[in-house]
Amino acid sequence: MKEADWCWESIVFKLFTLAGHRNAKVSEVWDSSLGQGGWNLRLARDFNDWELEQIGNMLNLLKDFRTSTEEDAVRWKRESNGVFGAKGAYKMLFGSSACVFPNRRIWMDKVPTKVSFFAWEASWGKILTLDKLQRRGWQLPNRCFLCGCEEENANHIMLHCTVVKTLWEIVLAIFGVQ
Repeated sequence: MKEADWCWESIVFKLFTLAGHRNAKVSEVWDSSLGQGGWNLRLARDFNDWELEQIGNMLNLLKDFRTSTEEDAVRWKRESNGVFGAKGAYKMLFGSSACVFPNRRIWMDKVPTKVSFFAWEASWGKILTLDKLQRRGWQLPNRCFLCGCEEENANHIMLHCTVVKTLWEIVLAIFGVQ
């Protein structure tokens, strides 16, 4: 029952203390001899007046659900066919509503291809910087050639370097952006 969304978030877990058999399977609490079948919860004790509403709510939730005589099977809830796939797992981990890449803002007709390509690489953090060369085995001191203060990486050279910040301010001022 832990995986059943209809039940997991609604039941007040204080009722769990009333359960006679806390590790019972669904088949053990479903009684098919009760007409069309019904739930036989087998409570460990009589419930108190203040628990009556909670039990009523739980039974109300359970009344519309029937068990099946089919064999249980593992089903991947993220796919409509129930079969696990890497694509569905990726969407679950990283979200299908991830930020859409701004293709039309980068690949424009009036912008030179070299500039568009550099903007595309920079937006994905793929520009070749000293930190990436060091990871590839090059023995180089890693200092930004523009400011000489910080290590050179994509974020620093495009956004955080003091020289680059000044350049961005000039470019944005030319276009009237403040």
